[in-house]
Amino acid sequence: MEAYFFTACAVCFGDPNSLSSKALSVAVFFLFGIVAMVLTGIAWTAFVWSRRANRLESAVTGDS
Repeated sequence: MEAYFFTACAVCFGDPNSLSSKALSVAVFFLFGIVAMVLTGIAWTAFVWSRRANRLESAVTGDS
């Protein structure tokens, strides 16, 4: 194999002024935002279900 085959690209090498490095940084933060929104949605759903279960239990047992 030739030596040039193993050289790093601008993203891997870490040139902060490279357009591809900047694009990768934006992509990482975008995907982090998507993951955060999905996890927030899951947590909110669990919270709402817990609250509904408590209300239903109170209604069934007659507690106010």
